[in-house]
This record gives sequence, C-alpha cells and structure tokens, in this order.
Amino acid sequence: MKHKVEILCIYLTGLIQGLVLVVVPAASLVFTDPGKFGFSSSEYGLLFIPQVLTAIAASLLGPSFARRWGMKAVYRAGLIFNILAMVLIAASQLICPDHHAAYILVILGTAFVGAGFGTTLPTINVYATNFFPKNSASALTVLHTLLGIGTALAPLLVTIFVKQIGWWLLPVIAVAALVLLLMGAFILTLSDERPVLASGSTREVTSEFLPPRVRAFMVIVFLYGFCETIFANWAIIFLNKEKGVQIDQAGYALAAFWVMVSAGRLLISIVSAVVSPKWVYRILPLLIMGSLLAVTKASTPVAGILFFALAGLSCSGFFPLTFSFGQKGFEPIAERVSGWIMAAYMLGYGSAAYGIGKMIELTHLSLGTCYLYSIVVALGIVILSFILTQQESNPAV
Repeated sequence: MKHKVEILCIYLTGLIQGLVLVVVPAASLVFTDPGKFGFSSSEYGLLFIPQVLTAIAASLLGPSFARRWGMKAVYRAGLIFNILAMVLIAASQLICPDHHAAYILVILGTAFVGAGFGTTLPTINVYATNFFPKNSASALTVLHTLLGIGTALAPLLVTIFVKQIGWWLLPVIAVAALVLLLMGAFILTLSDERPVLASGSTREVTSEFLPPRVRAFMVIVFLYGFCETIFANWAIIFLNKEKGVQIDQAGYALAAFWVMVSAGRLLISIVSAVVSPKWVYRILPLLIMGSLLAVTKASTPVAGILFFALAGLSCSGFFPLTFSFGQKGFEPIAERVSGWIMAAYMLGYGSAAYGIGKMIELTHLSLGTCYLYSIVVALGIVILSFILTQQESNPAV
C-alpha cells in the first residue's frame, strides 16, 4: 500500500509540474493587457529568460546534488522551488497597479518555475523508472502524458477562472497541491535506489566530456525547443490580437495543443510497435513545418483549435525520442547526456520566448510572419533528423 502511495505521489507531481510550467503562458493576455499588468511584448518575452537559465542550471547540477544528498532531497527542493514560484506569481495580482513591482514578482516567479522544472522532472523520471524497472519506457510515457495533461489544463482553468474569480486562483490551487506533495515527500520513504546502467553499449564511450553525436542532438533539440515554444507561448496572443479570436477560444486552442502533445505521445508509443521510431522521428518535423504554415491561416476559432491541435501532435513525440536516440550508446554517461540535452532544449525555449517578443518590438513584424519565418528552423530539424538516424536501430519510446 505504501509503495502505491509513493507511485501516486510521483505521478501526481508530473501532473502538477505541467500545470506550474504553463501558468504564465496561459495567462499571457492578462499580463499583456494594458488595463491589467500592461507588460509589453519584449517584457513578456523577457519573463522566460530567468526560467531558462535556472532550468539549465538545475538540470546540469541536479545529478551531482542527487549523488551528494540523495534523490529525495533534490525532489523536495524541486517542490519547494515550485511552491515559491506560484506564491510569487499569485502575489503579483495584489500589486498589479504597480507595474515595476508586479513585474519583479512575476519574473522572480518564473525563475523559480525554471528551478523547479529543472530539478523535479529529472528526479521523477528516475523514480518512475525505479518503480517499474521492467517497463521503464511505458512508465515514462505515462508520466510525460500526465505532464502534458497538466500543461493542457492550465489554459482551460485560466479561461474559466478569468470569467469567474480571477486567473490568480490557478497558482493558489497549485500551491495547495504542491504543499500536500511536499508533506508526502517528508513522510514517504521514496528510496534512492537507482537502476543498474545498461551494459553492452553499441557505441564506445570516449573520455570526451560531450561526444560529437551528443552535440548534434543538442543542436536538433535546440531548434525543436524554439518551434515548440513559438506555438505554446505565443498562441493566445497571436489568435486574440492578430486573428480576433475571443480570449476563451484562444485558450481552448492552446489547451488543444497540449492535449495533442499528450495524446500524441501515447499514440506514438503504440504506433512504434509497427512503425520504426526513426521514421516517426523524421516525419514529425515535416508536420511541424506544415503546422507553422497552417496556424497562420487560422481565420476562425475552430480553425485555430484544429491547427494548434495539429501542432501539438507534430511536437508530441519528438522530445522524448530525442532523449532515446541521444542517450543510446552512452549509457555510462546518461545523466550527463540527459542534462545537456535538457539544457539545449531550454535554450531553444528561451530563444523563442524572449527572441520573438524582442523581434516584434524592434522590427514590428507580426506574429504570423514570425511563424512563417520559423519554417526555416523546422527545415533544419528535418535535415538533422534524417542525418542523425541514418544508422540507428530503434530506441525504446
């Protein structure tokens, strides 16, 4: 029974972590509304730079901290970071009329979001693998599906709360859930045992800090992070301000994106039994290219929901497959490889989150034009996906 409670605690952490990660993007129209917070496009984009930096630092330092103080201590720290993030972001509503003070609270909050994400996600990945060592791929698929469900719930809940009470209720609810999980983290055993590293690697591990092949996967996941973020962080602003879609319907489009990210991961795990994962890896970037073009044609709320759902499907399996392919043959340094791939993804995330806002401010380009220009980035993913999987056997999804 106690073991089942531990499993429930870890998997619920994945759900809440997804919710926490998307609170600010889900409330993007609140933060950029001149009658509320009034953040400019570049100020909104800048909110995510501390999040990127702290997530990178946490993902790179987390493994060494876990070896020194134990995985459970790192897990607790991640929950505390997430609690601080939600408290700061919710508190910004109290001083909303004071533009600078509110901005400081929100940007501090996003910094803690990054620290929480970079600390918590790798830790719960290890726990999920430990719970089901013979079915680790399925265990991780379910965990990341719950993470995706959390990200899908955030825009839906913000849309509901904005109409009823206020957007700030979402981070308050997240704090309550995180406090319960933190209590569980102190009460439950949550063993630090790690799975034995795979033997018989197909590729010789050199003494190089980061082998060239790993660096290549870092490049591709950087480009992917850019494309995913231009969908996820700018969807509501794009549909509302450039396409005239109502805020609640724009929120549904973002929710559809994250729902399809989750559903797509489950679908790919099933399809991969009959279709080579390397072909899935090659096809998804082509779908990303098509989605970047499609969303610019969204002239109605229904079209916006459908096209962003397509974008979610196109992004769904690429990130976990990158980890599978990137770590293959480098099992003895899997933690290092995983950390650097995560860091590269967060750099791509930050480039789109901040860079798009700054580009709009400096060049006065529309978001629709930015989506079109991003097709070139997706083309780079297509090319690299074919090059990096030429001699690959199928990884576990």
